Amino acid sequence: MKIQQLDDLTVRDLVAGYRDDSDGGVVGYGGRLDIRPPFQREFIYDDKERKNAHS
Repeated sequence: MKIQQLDDLTVRDLVAGYRDDSDGGVVGYGGRLDIRPPFQREFIYDDKERKNAHS
């Protein structure tokens, strides 16, 4: 994998092509940024459980 530094990348560039396909994952940057891969576990706690976990 070749890593390239992008000095002029904007937030607009990152959100271009943003797509949340639920089970298929979340992508941005025209499909080149894998924000949440499809194999990543979903959030499983509801609000009450999250609040109690951080107490």
